Amino acid sequence: METEAVAERQRAAHLGPERRRPLVLDAAMEVFLEHGFEGASMNAIAEAAGVSKPVVYDCFANKGELFKALFRREESRVLREVAMALPPAAPNGPEAALLEGMTAFLRAVAESPQAYRVILLGEGGMNAAVARRIRLGRERQVADAMIVARRWLDPEHKLDDVSARLFGELLVGIGEAGARMLLSGDDGWTPETLAPQLARVAATALPGH
Repeated sequence: METEAVAERQRAAHLGPERRRPLVLDAAMEVFLEHGFEGASMNAIAEAAGVSKPVVYDCFANKGELFKALFRREESRVLREVAMALPPAAPNGPEAALLEGMTAFLRAVAESPQAYRVILLGEGGMNAAVARRIRLGRERQVADAMIVARRWLDPEHKLDDVSARLFGELLVGIGEAGARMLLSGDDGWTPETLAPQLARVAATALPGH
């Protein structure tokens, strides 16, 4: 896999800026996670991408623009995966749906650990603007969880906004805690072993349970 990645980066110098950008972003992810925003340089990103610094500048005017593009890409990926992890219905009951959703979410974390380190943990150079984007993204996740709560628990829309909001916050918070545990590598957790634990905890927070 590493040999293929190196070969792909070496080909970047022969591509136009539009086709180079994803390769440069992939390399920048590694550099930002290792050195943070302040410690990263366009030279280091160019070296990691296997291209010259002018090639990087052809793709992005400066380091700030590059980081924003990287964050937007990973944010979109994470929010899409989080939304897809929440089952639209709970025919076998809320706890079974929670187990399905938590398992899908943790598998996405395991498959894209770098993206979740940037978006969920704020690694790689979080500043005020990025922190604001993370908060907005989290608010979207909570809003999605509130919609799910109403679908699962309240088909007649009798659940009050405070209870739905509380459940949304708890569900997102439990998911974030699970992602941190999985990414830490401690205790040997896997999506399949951790998800049932999280689903049980989340089920106790369900309104009316």
